[in-house]
Amino acid sequence: MTASRATLPDALPANLRCPECTSAFHFVPSPSQPLADGTFGVLSCGEHTFPVIDSIPVLRSGRIDVQDHLTGRADVAGPSVEELLYRVRVDPLEALVTLLAFPPSLPFDLERRPGLRLPLTKGPVARLTAHKRRRLVRGMLRRLGEQCAQDWLDLSYLRSRNVDRELHPYFLNRFGQPRYLASLSLTSILEEDPLPVLDVACGFGHVMHHLAIRSRPLSTIGVDRNFFQLWVARRFIVPGGHYVCADVSRPLPFTDDSFSASLCTDAFHLLDDKQTCFDEMRRCARDRTVVVDRVGNQMVEPHDGERELDPTGYVGLARDTPWRMVSQTELVEGYLRCHGPQLARQRDVDEFSEQKWLSLVITDNTALFRDYGRFERMPHSEGPLGINPIYRTMSSPDGLRLVFEFPSTWYAFENAESLSYHATAIRLTADEFETVHSGKRTARTDELVEKYVLVGMPQRYTRPPVPEQAS
Repeated sequence: MTASRATLPDALPANLRCPECTSAFHFVPSPSQPLADGTFGVLSCGEHTFPVIDSIPVLRSGRIDVQDHLTGRADVAGPSVEELLYRVRVDPLEALVTLLAFPPSLPFDLERRPGLRLPLTKGPVARLTAHKRRRLVRGMLRRLGEQCAQDWLDLSYLRSRNVDRELHPYFLNRFGQPRYLASLSLTSILEEDPLPVLDVACGFGHVMHHLAIRSRPLSTIGVDRNFFQLWVARRFIVPGGHYVCADVSRPLPFTDDSFSASLCTDAFHLLDDKQTCFDEMRRCARDRTVVVDRVGNQMVEPHDGERELDPTGYVGLARDTPWRMVSQTELVEGYLRCHGPQLARQRDVDEFSEQKWLSLVITDNTALFRDYGRFERMPHSEGPLGINPIYRTMSSPDGLRLVFEFPSTWYAFENAESLSYHATAIRLTADEFETVHSGKRTARTDELVEKYVLVGMPQRYTRPPVPEQAS
């Protein structure tokens, strides 16, 4: 049974169904709608009820924690679905605040000192700091039009407790990373289609952004267990997308064959129940077209978590569906030579035993299995252009220098290939810098795009760079 558009507002996906019983949903709006361009209310199939918070259905059970990407443990305890249902009926804005207000970080690096940390994380002091964080978040929500994604990334990854700070550059600098170039290459095989693409474990929606602004655009629906990431994507990165907060290791809340393809990027190897997720992605997609991008090979160290499979294990998930496998190294090398993936030949899985990062395409539409030629336009140059945030902006006597700099040792290890295609430093006059930052094309635009100093990014992604004084 499918939900009809008449029962769901335009802010919600038309192909939703209850993840528990597969019945159609009916939507009841909250008595008040605190944000002009957000939808709050309750979805019900008659048996099961779920909250909708700022146009994002929360189709989960239990607590909506912020979970560690590798282990799945709860880094930040969240509210229960029952609490969210109560709040969305009484004070819907508070339901949103509860999901966005992470516990603030402690001063003077006290988080590393257990004896001093405990009094500040329990009891009245903890309640006071939590109240101040909720008040701060409410104030930020009143000024959404003045903000960008980076403001919320900074708050949640640099100014919050129990959250890995390495995630900040991992997400902020995504638009120039090798893994992103590989994703751009692989998703170039997806043709324009009236049906949307399902992006499973979509995170902040970086790939969704590209699919929405490329010359052959595709609409997308992103699903992830992390509400905060979905909300930032919805508000700042892909405002035109649809989003659902759900557990992707359980049955997906969508009708059969309602997507042109299912996609999962840089997350599938971390999932508990890969077979269920894979089968669900096939069920939702026409022609059983599934693109699983960047999964870790268990045969190659270091391991990215404890749930990686070997190449044979990943191929086995496809069951009887035709498949092709390709490595991230091949995708990036091909991208830098300006051509798409080479998928004509099905290769033996043993060829991938020494490759750490793998991608898998499965489909009954075997016309997709071909060698893709030269890009008409480099995918990272499509859409609004912005200064790649990996570059530090330094003042110099004759203008400004944009300097490539890894933000950490871990980041450098993860993204070492970046050195092969990024310019190490670029000089710009003050006028050139202002023109480039404003998004206007100049005589140097093509050069800066070719050197990955300018990359396609959402318009409200980063704050304006502030030049630093050279030491």
